[in-house]
Amino acid sequence: MLLQLKRIFPLALFCALCFIQITCNRDNRSPVAQTGVAEQEPSAPPSGQAADMASEGEQPFGTDLFSSSAARSGAIDSIKKFIRTAEMRFRVNNVAATTLQIEDIAARNNGFVVKSDLNAQTEYQRIEPVSRDSAVETIAFSMQNQMTIRVPYRQLDTTLRSIGRLCAFLNYRRINAADVGLQLLEQELGRIRQGLYRTELEQTPDSTRNNGMDKTERMLRSRGATDQARIETLKLEDAIRFSTIRIDIYQFPQTRQTMIANADVPEVKMPFFRSLGRAFAAGADMLEFLVLGLVHLWGVALLLGIALWIWKKWPLFGKNK
Repeated sequence: MLLQLKRIFPLALFCALCFIQITCNRDNRSPVAQTGVAEQEPSAPPSGQAADMASEGEQPFGTDLFSSSAARSGAIDSIKKFIRTAEMRFRVNNVAATTLQIEDIAARNNGFVVKSDLNAQTEYQRIEPVSRDSAVETIAFSMQNQMTIRVPYRQLDTTLRSIGRLCAFLNYRRINAADVGLQLLEQELGRIRQGLYRTELEQTPDSTRNNGMDKTERMLRSRGATDQARIETLKLEDAIRFSTIRIDIYQFPQTRQTMIANADVPEVKMPFFRSLGRAFAAGADMLEFLVLGLVHLWGVALLLGIALWIWKKWPLFGKNK
């Protein structure tokens, strides 16, 4: 019996130790797994945060930033009448090259350029002489352009996305879709009212006057109001068909240096003896001027001499009187 217990006891002890080891490993593995899950979840930030981290603090710009649902046409355009406009200001790498690219984008989308005001603003200008006859002109300037283009309203979103690829830094982007359906209805109703009014005027006698105006004058005013309503309607329809985009682009200031002639040349100092000779010549010229001046005054000298002779010949002339 004791022999059997001695044989079974090591086996039971081994099994107990294995069970305790398995239990401890299971308990230790569970927190590790949970910790691994907890640490793995924060390591995958959202896509927006990942983009910000990847750009190291720089604000990302792209075509999606220039797009908007207000710029896209859809089924609602068959019911509503929208005038779509867009305004934006952004920095580019080269204003002149970007201007040509924007004009090409407008042409590809069946649009046209209304305004393109390309100009350079001078920050400062400095001229430094480098030799007696040469100087370096340094100019710091910044290029900018205010553009206005018009494209079909169905191509507005595509145009904005294409322009967005040229942006280096966005200052602002504004897109507006104004519903002008009621304004069109108002203009149409005004035309109908003016037509009915002219019909009534044609049926009235020619001698009838209203508010001091005869029939002819009232007919002319009615036709003018009808034409004005028609013009306003055409303006609204044109603004609906073609969207307006106002673009203000600029770039970092640039510096340009140009070699020019040195206009600020110091006066050459003459040698002493040459200056002395010129001084004698100037003195001779002054003496000649004085002599000639006295000769020109010979008449005055003659009169003074005659007056002096008379005064000496009759010195008591004044006393006898």
